[in-house]
Amino acid sequence: MVVYNSILRLQFPTELKTMPDATKHLAYHFEGLIQVTEAKGYRQAYLQFPFEVPQGTGAVRLRLRYSPPKVGGVSNLITLGVFDPRGFRGNAHRNPPHPEVLISAEAATPGFLPGAVPPGEWLAQLALQAVLASDPPCAYTLDIELLPETGRAQPARPPLSFQAVRSKNAGWYRGELHSHTLHSDGSLTPAELLAGARSRGLDFLAVTDHNTISALSAIEQAADDRLLILPGIELTTFYGHALALGVTQWIDWRTEYNGWTMDDAARATHAAGGLFIIAHPQDIGSPVCTGCRWEYPDFDLDLADGVEIWNGGWRGSNDKNPKNLRLWRDLQSEARRIPATAGSDFHGGMDWWKTAPVTYIYAQNLSTPALLEGIRLGRMVLSSGPWLQIQVSTGSQSQTVEIGATLVSPVNRVFITAAWENAPQGAELVLSNRQGPLFNKPVSAAGTMQEWVEILPDDHLWVALYAADGDLLAITNPIYIEPPA
Repeated sequence: MVVYNSILRLQFPTELKTMPDATKHLAYHFEGLIQVTEAKGYRQAYLQFPFEVPQGTGAVRLRLRYSPPKVGGVSNLITLGVFDPRGFRGNAHRNPPHPEVLISAEAATPGFLPGAVPPGEWLAQLALQAVLASDPPCAYTLDIELLPETGRAQPARPPLSFQAVRSKNAGWYRGELHSHTLHSDGSLTPAELLAGARSRGLDFLAVTDHNTISALSAIEQAADDRLLILPGIELTTFYGHALALGVTQWIDWRTEYNGWTMDDAARATHAAGGLFIIAHPQDIGSPVCTGCRWEYPDFDLDLADGVEIWNGGWRGSNDKNPKNLRLWRDLQSEARRIPATAGSDFHGGMDWWKTAPVTYIYAQNLSTPALLEGIRLGRMVLSSGPWLQIQVSTGSQSQTVEIGATLVSPVNRVFITAAWENAPQGAELVLSNRQGPLFNKPVSAAGTMQEWVEILPDDHLWVALYAADGDLLAITNPIYIEPPA
């Protein structure tokens, strides 16, 4: 047996002491106390536990324990990540962690990747997402066992593709851009999540587990022609979350580890063919919701492909979503072309209740590349039920442009056509530009509105539907106005 001790202030000796029977059954034991000295009252850091895996190992078993689980009603959150000599092998982003994590050639615990167990130096990494000051301090133990090979053949694992085209027709497709399974902190298996999405009548579903892509293999196997799967991952860092949409490889989320930054994570997402969406930027934040508030003041916004302005149900004026919307409006006032997205952030239970949003994307077909292009261009309508549309032209004989497109206008006056369906009684239509609302009017259940409006030389125009109580019901992305070159 190999024993590491960490006592106070997270100091770890590096010398290994191996028992005589280590070649028969090798085990590692790490333990320690997490002292919180930060003035903010909680600690966020990475703890490293390298361990050697000899030739002939068939499986790695890990058990993480920590206590107390809560301090003053707020949960401590320590997540377990594992890396083999070739790279990522999984992450247990859930509270509490799984009673036991197993990684073998044949299978793996949800959150982790099955496959060959190569010899060499592995790394178990504990991410202190938020550990609060307590007396006594938070204590942890991490036990790792290396099990011998079983002799069973490794199953063939074809590479993930997600390249199916579910429909060849151009049009508006309805779906979910933010969901979780039990491979992170969701309650459903991948197959159960897909069944729920089909029953909701969705055309596409983005699967975005926290800091792992382990669910994607099971998702691809359970997929059928009724639903397109958009692969992804939620990069769940200490200081902000982001959706990497359209990726099938793990994206390193560990900002401030070995100099890695959120800008680097965004570039890695793009290099993998994905889009980088800032998630719920105005959420409550650490330590209550670890990293949920966006706190990267130096992040290069040119690397963002969207901002999630609607996360879960709209719950009144003091909720995170109105704050998300205000943040996005501020970006529009700066003439930034960053599309708005929505997602239920589905974890289970009633998350798909009646006020949860869906995202409509106009795409050339129902495929991952086409949906990503629609998101990148801002061809999206976000809604909890009503349908909403806007078109803009410079007059009856000119070209009419749709959501996400750009109209070149030599004059400061354009013609707006808005249409809506399924609006509840008391709903109100609001037209906005970069400076704020231009006008609002009560609307019936369905109808159209046409108006001439004055615009800025370089402007953004969009419409939204609000309920009688002020909650958002639907919103379009902007149409952009530019003067002639």
